[in-house]
Amino acid sequence: MSVTIDKTTQQTAQSLTLSDLVKTYASRSRDSVTAVKGINLAIQAGELVALLGPSGCGKTTTLRMIAGLETVTSGSIKIGDREVSQLPAAKRGIGVGFESYALYPPMSVRDNLLYGLKARKVKGAEKMVDSICERLEMKDLLDLRPAGLSSGQKQRVALARALVRNPPVLLLDEPLSHLDASARNRVRRELKVLQREFGYTTIVVTHDQVEALSLADRLAVMDGGVVQQFGTPDEVFDDPANLFVAEFVGEPAINVIPGTTRVHGGRVRVEIGSGAGLLDTTVTDVPDATRVTVGIRPQDCALSAGGDGQGVAATVAYFEHLLEFGLATSTVPGIEEGVVVQTPAEEDYQPEQQVTVTAPAERVYLFDTDTGERLR
Repeated sequence: MSVTIDKTTQQTAQSLTLSDLVKTYASRSRDSVTAVKGINLAIQAGELVALLGPSGCGKTTTLRMIAGLETVTSGSIKIGDREVSQLPAAKRGIGVGFESYALYPPMSVRDNLLYGLKARKVKGAEKMVDSICERLEMKDLLDLRPAGLSSGQKQRVALARALVRNPPVLLLDEPLSHLDASARNRVRRELKVLQREFGYTTIVVTHDQVEALSLADRLAVMDGGVVQQFGTPDEVFDDPANLFVAEFVGEPAINVIPGTTRVHGGRVRVEIGSGAGLLDTTVTDVPDATRVTVGIRPQDCALSAGGDGQGVAATVAYFEHLLEFGLATSTVPGIEEGVVVQTPAEEDYQPEQQVTVTAPAERVYLFDTDTGERLR
C-alpha cells in the first residue's frame, strides 16, 4: 500500500551540510567538556545517513544541534543553501522523532499526529495519518492516549508524527530501540520503504549496527565526539579506517591479535603469535619487524585440518554449530585471545584438533599498535 500525499504540500528534500560543528559544555565546578569536536558531513538530498557509535560518542548531541534543541558552540549547519545554526527549532522546518516522545497527554494518538498538520492546514491530513499508521502497524492505537501506551508504542507514535510532517529533513534518535525484535524488523523495513517513497533527507542515530547497516545509504561511525569514518556500509565494513571502526562494525566481532611484520623482497607479511605462522598482506609501507595489531574478520578466515606450512598453526578449543554456519575458536601459541573462524555449515571440528588458519591478503588488516590507525 502506498501513502497518499497531497503534492501541493509535499516539501522537496534538501541537502544537509555540517561544517566544523563543535559543542562544548561549560561547567563552573569542573573543566568544560567538548562533546562534539569539529564534525564535517555533507549529506545529499534524499539520502539516509546513520550516526553510529557507542553511548556518549556525541551522536545524539549532533542530532540535537541540527534540530535546534542544543546551541552550537561553533561551526555551521546548512539545509540546502540556508544557514540554520542560529535559527530557533521551529524555523528550521525539520521533522524530529526523539526517544523522549514529547506526546501531548490529554490528546489521543490521532490528535497528536494531526495537531501540527491541522495548524498548517495540510490537505488530506487524516488520510495521510491513517496511511502511515497502517504502514507502521499502529492503527489500533489511534484512539488511545499516551498514558495507555507502552514505551514501544510511544516510540512508534513519535516516529509516525515525524513522518506525517513530510519534512525536507528528518531526524530520528534511536527510532526502534524500544520495539521487540519482531516488530523492530518489520518497522525497520517499512521505514526504509517510506523514506524512499517520500524522499526524506534522513539522519538516524543508533548504537545498533544491524539497524545502521540495513537502513543507511552511508554511515558516520562516531567515537569521542569525532567522526571516525564516513562511507557506505560496504566501505565501512570492508575498508575500516582504524581499529575502532573495525571492532565496532561487524558480527561476529573481528579478531584482534598482535603481530610482527616480516618484509622480504618488498613483500610485507605478518607473523602471528610466537612463530605460529605468516599471513600475506597488501600493506606496502611498513618496515620490517614492526609490532602491529592485526584485524581479521571471522567471515574472512578459513580453517583446514593439519597444514602445509602456509598460514597459522592453531588448535581448536571449541566449536559451535549454528543454523547457517559454524564458529570455531582456536588457540594460537603466543596469543591470549582465541582466534574465531566462521566455517561452512557442513564442516565439523573437534576440540584439540590441529588446524591451519588462512585468510586472503586483502582481508588481513594491519593497525598501528599505539594509535589504532590503519596501515596501508
